[in-house]
Amino acid sequence: MSPRFKNLCRMLCLAVLALSAGAAMSAGLKPSDCKARDADSTCATAVAQASAPSLPPFGGDAILYDGPLGGVPATGYAYWGFDFVADQTGLPSPVRPDEFINRSSVSVTIKLSFTIPNNHTCAKDCLPGAEFEVDAGWFKIDPPYVIDGNSVSISQVIAPGRGYGWVIGLWQSTNPRLTVTIPAGTKATLQDVGLSPLPAIASPIAAVASVCECWDASTAACSDGARFSNGLLGPWSQENDIYMRAGAFNACPPER
Repeated sequence: MSPRFKNLCRMLCLAVLALSAGAAMSAGLKPSDCKARDADSTCATAVAQASAPSLPPFGGDAILYDGPLGGVPATGYAYWGFDFVADQTGLPSPVRPDEFINRSSVSVTIKLSFTIPNNHTCAKDCLPGAEFEVDAGWFKIDPPYVIDGNSVSISQVIAPGRGYGWVIGLWQSTNPRLTVTIPAGTKATLQDVGLSPLPAIASPIAAVASVCECWDASTAACSDGARFSNGLLGPWSQENDIYMRAGAFNACPPER
């Protein structure tokens, strides 16, 4: 299958999913077929922006951030991952533009943690759905859950130069939190490891239209769609391994 044909298929999948998600929301579809740790496009709902709480003080050179993660939807799954440097400079991403990239010289540990209910029995259904996507191929990583009382977390170490993102679905969990650490005695910033300087705030950034080259060497209007300031891109479908950015489109003619 040619790269152009793959791109066309991907765009068609996005369009179909966007229409399906809109119909599901208007019909008030309930996520009855969603299971913990399994993302499903029928669970996707509009992303709710988090408030902007005061950020807690850092706990030392090894801790880059330990606080709320903004923009996590109350229901459904969403994807975080964005190459801020490529977006700001116009240079191509060394991995892919929809992943954070650890451009520092040290490994970084990304920890996602949540509060889970402990006042009723719900077994695994209490756990959030969470996974990491890494490298240019968007390889899925499912770290083991670490449960401590009424909290649960997953962690992943990201080597220098590696691209990464993550998917979250809350289910019955609450209080999504991001902790970013580097080895003691080393130095890096959140921007160095690929993240926003304010992970707690998910401010909407409107879609920008541009001109794309089409399969037949013509050009047409296109847009990657809207996004959020902390790297949140939109609802996630595990079935197709894609996210849906609001306002994304491509006016190229269908490939013959």
